[in-house]
Amino acid sequence: MPWLAVQFPHLGVELRERAQAEAVALAMVDAQGSAGTLLQVNAIALQAGLRTGMTTARALAMLPELQLCTRDPDLEAQALSHWARLLYSLAPQVVLLEEISPTLAVEITGNTRLQQGRALLEDVAAWAVATRLSVSAGVAPTPLGAALLAQWQGAGPGSSFCPGAVDWALLWPQIPITLLPCAATTRAALLALGVRHCAQLQALDRADLARRFGPEPLRVLDRLSGRVSDPRSALSFPADLEASIPLHSEISHWEGLRFALHRALQDIHLLLRTQAQASRSWLLQLQGRGRQWSSTLEVRDPATDVEMLLTLWQWRLQQQPLDFAVHTLRLQALAPQHWSGRQVAWWQDGAEEACWQLVEQLRQRLGAVAVHAIAGVADHRPDYAWQRVPPGAGQGEANPARPLWLLAQARSLTAPSLHLPAQVERIEGGWWDGRDQSRDYFRWRHPAGVQCWVYRDRRQARFYVHGYFA
Repeated sequence: MPWLAVQFPHLGVELRERAQAEAVALAMVDAQGSAGTLLQVNAIALQAGLRTGMTTARALAMLPELQLCTRDPDLEAQALSHWARLLYSLAPQVVLLEEISPTLAVEITGNTRLQQGRALLEDVAAWAVATRLSVSAGVAPTPLGAALLAQWQGAGPGSSFCPGAVDWALLWPQIPITLLPCAATTRAALLALGVRHCAQLQALDRADLARRFGPEPLRVLDRLSGRVSDPRSALSFPADLEASIPLHSEISHWEGLRFALHRALQDIHLLLRTQAQASRSWLLQLQGRGRQWSSTLEVRDPATDVEMLLTLWQWRLQQQPLDFAVHTLRLQALAPQHWSGRQVAWWQDGAEEACWQLVEQLRQRLGAVAVHAIAGVADHRPDYAWQRVPPGAGQGEANPARPLWLLAQARSLTAPSLHLPAQVERIEGGWWDGRDQSRDYFRWRHPAGVQCWVYRDRRQARFYVHGYFA
């Protein structure tokens, strides 16, 4: 029963870092003020010599431009839920290992990709790059074992991948005592006794161990080795996909929101792709102090990529300037649907997709009512045989005998060389709605070379231009 565990050693500070457009030194502290202690530091702060456990006062003395933040449990829970959805694409049960938080685990017994060696770990590494989060992954026969291997993966080659029970029986006794999820006092007492690895802990008398340290070390050892079962409650997910990003500072212009919106789009698109889904409808909410702005974006193509969606949102926001400062951006994919991708023939070059991207751009810049398609109406009179519909909703094929370009109002025509031909399209009727017509339509080439669609009003005996052929 192999398990894949994914741990996030720098989750808190990296979530704050993801919401910033510029790279800065950042550290997460346990309390505000100079008396606090650094819990996590980002790569820039690490390169400057800062380390976890250092006091805030010392860190600021070494790096005055250091930015400090505290834990945001809600933001971390959202990030873990996002990753749980990613792992859900591998297997139907995802659990949270609360004793080694923040760590998620998924049972991958039925996943055939396990037969491809480290393919699962490569998937996790690719997701880590996409989400810009540092992760450690491990595979073992128990969830606790996989989590500890994720922490211990730098100890030696192959230490993070051990799905077989036989190999696991040889490997888990080598895990250091310092990694066990026991009380700090228990680990310190065991180290004082000279116990450095799980093999040494296992060699101790169980009754004596329980008497001196209580049942906790034995329970951990049994769950780690697989001696006892380790049932876990599976996580559940809401139906809608959303991403919420708190901004480092309040912003009231599009340029400042672009980075956070791009991050949210990337997160949701990654989830949709791993779950073979797509969405045609997106809801954006911008929250400020007592103010909120929301807007829905509808796209024809559910596979519209991140960059195109970002451009469409940019035009939408530029047309509706904000009049308040935003501190939180929330993006939601409404009603995701199954999407297995678009199958394109080898001779197609993407011209149709480019055409529809242009349509989406024009709708956002000019307004939805300014760009439309044409659909046929069951009426024999040309003036009333069509209607405006949203792009992509048009039905039926064009009549080759009639032009696509009709004038809104027919123009009177006087030409000495104009005569009624032998073959015409006669239109009669309309008395039932007060728009009665009696016309003979035909093609006529203007002396300037333009191909016109002309009719003769049979009651007035006059000629009119009603449209043009391409």
